[in-house]
Amino acid sequence: MKNGKPTVRQVYALGAALCERAGEEFPETRDAASELIERLRVENGHPAPRLEDVPFGRRGRRARAEDPGSRVASELVREMR
Repeated sequence: MKNGKPTVRQVYALGAALCERAGEEFPETRDAASELIERLRVENGHPAPRLEDVPFGRRGRRARAEDPGSRVASELVREMR
């Protein structure tokens, strides 16, 4: 077993399992994912600002083309920290 950050595949699997546990459909689009994340954050009383109000950066990584799921996966990983 490797140490380090979870893979994108692991994050998706975790997200799908958490959606199933919460009785939510796994989102099929970025917009649906953002709406679901925002709704769940509000329902949980999360004190942080809305995700669209927080700048998204790669912190020292070379910029690359945005993969359709990479932003959602990255946000989920940050939320889990």
